[in-house]
Amino acid sequence: MVSYIALVISVIALSVAIRNYLRKSGIHVKGHFTISSSAYAEDQYVDHFTLENFKDRSVIIFKVFLRVGPNYYIELSNFEHEPKILKSYESFTQILGPVDYYSLNMNRIKLNQLLSSKEVKTFLVLSTSNGKYVVKEWIQRWDPITDFFNNHFTAPIQSMRSNNQNGYYGADFAYLVKLLMENGYIKTVPIYSEDYNYPRFQNFRLTQESLKSKGNLEEFLIDQAIRGNINCVNVEVLDGKEILSKSYGLGFAKTIEAKRYSWFTYLVVGKIVTKLSSIRFYFTNRKRRKGYKASK
Repeated sequence: MVSYIALVISVIALSVAIRNYLRKSGIHVKGHFTISSSAYAEDQYVDHFTLENFKDRSVIIFKVFLRVGPNYYIELSNFEHEPKILKSYESFTQILGPVDYYSLNMNRIKLNQLLSSKEVKTFLVLSTSNGKYVVKEWIQRWDPITDFFNNHFTAPIQSMRSNNQNGYYGADFAYLVKLLMENGYIKTVPIYSEDYNYPRFQNFRLTQESLKSKGNLEEFLIDQAIRGNINCVNVEVLDGKEILSKSYGLGFAKTIEAKRYSWFTYLVVGKIVTKLSSIRFYFTNRKRRKGYKASK
């Protein structure tokens, strides 16, 4: 019995030693990259790449390339003057912009056909202190948009946060009133379309007429300041729609209320609806292709 126990302990110790050796030896880096195109650039390009170190040892990187096919190497990043040290279990992402063109021996070379071809394999290749390393393993990233194409009941929702300095007042405010006080403090008051029913200010109430436009509200508040109902030296009114438009572009088309779905509805009914939608989309596209061919 003692000999069996000793054997088990020896096997466990050996496996731990092997795992520690494998964890600290060699290089194991996974990668991810995205090839994009721009309306202002003719050539496709790598929009960004991510590297993740899966070893308990650092990797020193001098250059990062994208290998297209067996022989084309596009230089993405050059760290020769300050090598990038990818520490143990660390990840690194670099954002890249569009390119004007690709150069080979003082000549322009076009790569769009190769970059867009499914038959041509592309890999990230690293120039490291241990030599050349080809990143063959893909980082398994997940996004709910992928689930949406399999089940249209999946709803990828974005949190819209303002990037301006006006503060956060939701999406329903109509105006922002900025009052410059005598001590230099700026007081910001959000105004909503129904605020004529609420005492937004201490000494007076807003009227329906004053809320019809930005100009009406500004004129109304200046008049109240002249009468002494507001202790401020300047009044500025900002339009809520303009603020949201600057932050989010066109904004939202309409407002919907989220409904509760059970797991059965999501997994079963959602799959059926998605399948029917795919079939309908297939026949619609086939009809359009036939109409396009007939018009030629």
